[in-house]
Amino acid sequence: KGDNLGKFVLSAGKFYGDEEKSKGLQTSEDARFYGISAKFEPFSNEGKTLVVQFTVKHEQNIDCGGGYVKLFDCSLDQTQMHGESPYLIMFGPDICGPGTKKVHVIFNYKGKNHLINKEIRCKDDVFTHLYTLIVKPDNTYQVKIDNEVVEKGELEKDWSFLPPKKIKDPD
Repeated sequence: KGDNLGKFVLSAGKFYGDEEKSKGLQTSEDARFYGISAKFEPFSNEGKTLVVQFTVKHEQNIDCGGGYVKLFDCSLDQTQMHGESPYLIMFGPDICGPGTKKVHVIFNYKGKNHLINKEIRCKDDVFTHLYTLIVKPDNTYQVKIDNEVVEKGELEKDWSFLPPKKIKDPD
């Protein structure tokens, strides 16, 4: 939504193994925001493993840009979607300058966005990389890049969903 949104094109990019099989969404303009959405049937992953998986390829060295996905509540009006639209999960790489090259793993819990308490470095080269988030029913998770586990742990320990079990005594 808005004039500052760039346009996606369907492309295999500059280099590929099989042009037809390698086609995907590609951004076409520098220094623009991008957003695209697809509606799917509401579901519950209660008691089931949730997997969010996609590939990202930055064909040029980027100074600032994100390649993350957001999962929205089914009540989202897609015609009004914008950068501040509330989401349930945000996952994927974000690069901004030499200091920020990380994988975001953000969960919305009770109306507040909770960032992971760990630094996960993203890939910042020009090759295709597979990003995978796995959330299991036992409240554990894994983050994989190119099918290699780069982080894993427990939701309760690695996000601040709950108030601290111990607080400092002011006296």
